[in-house]
Amino acid sequence: MHMVDFVITGRATFAPGMTGALEMIAGPQEHFASVPFLEDEAATYPDAIADAIATASENPEGAVVFCDLMGGTPFNQAMIVAATYDDVDVVAGCNLPMLLESCSERMFGSTRSEVVEAALSAGTMGVAHRVLESEPDTQDNADEEDGI
Repeated sequence: MHMVDFVITGRATFAPGMTGALEMIAGPQEHFASVPFLEDEAATYPDAIADAIATASENPEGAVVFCDLMGGTPFNQAMIVAATYDDVDVVAGCNLPMLLESCSERMFGSTRSEVVEAALSAGTMGVAHRVLESEPDTQDNADEEDGI
């Protein structure tokens, strides 16, 4: 079965770090490339991302490029390259819930647009603010319960 190819990119260790976290949870991924944007390799980055996207676009199901954030060099370069293909989408604001859901979705043979839709939904739902309620001070209540 063919599945959508993925390319992940971002500054410094973002792409390899996210790849490592993903693989720790979901296991090794096929059709998955990690392209870091490193300061000391900035001159070769456009070629590196172009090569990864070109390889991924050879997949009949197409490819999705996940970027760390919108507007930066990785995103801009991915958009420039993706514009030359009919079957490559670029998603910015990548997070781990987004990658996990996208990998799961593509395992079921979903189309590229279905994978992108699942990525956006999971990425948004994966952002939350939770607060743990503190437990009442049991020492203060112990005196009241004993009736002393």
